[in-house]
Amino acid sequence: MLSILGPILTGVLSLPPSVIAPPKINWEDMFIVMGMALGVNLLYAVGRRKFTDIDKMRRYNAEMKAFRSEMTAAMKSGDKAKQEKLKKKQQQMNKMQMEMSKEQFKPTLLFMAPLWGLYYVMSTYVVQKTIYLVVFPFPTPFYTIGPLLNFFWWYFICSFAFSGVISRLFGLTFD
Repeated sequence: MLSILGPILTGVLSLPPSVIAPPKINWEDMFIVMGMALGVNLLYAVGRRKFTDIDKMRRYNAEMKAFRSEMTAAMKSGDKAKQEKLKKKQQQMNKMQMEMSKEQFKPTLLFMAPLWGLYYVMSTYVVQKTIYLVVFPFPTPFYTIGPLLNFFWWYFICSFAFSGVISRLFGLTFD
């Protein structure tokens, strides 16, 4: 029946063939990649918690936020004297921004090589068994692959989804 309806549905509804008859998905690999994304995000959060001075980062972030709002208010009101005063303070703010970037980059440097290695090993393992991990029932914005997600995109989506939650759980947000 699907062999008869497939071409009709594909032509009439303009659906890609993978939606009509999706390829077989390996659920085990899908959950392995989800677990890998969760584990990597947890490990990175622990590293950030251990090697980053969170209180200092929050102070710097609050100062920079206050500076930006002052500068915006001065520009809106047209107060030239205040703008000049704040422009002199701009160098100090740039220095703080650079220090924040350096502070946040410490754990990244420490964990980057091992995580790339893990990613390479896992992607090789998963891709040998199956090309696609997830099939969405609708076309995705990743137009080149349609509703099919390979290892990279599935890891990317899972990692992005877990990172915000884990950052909040570990108190790594600076707001």
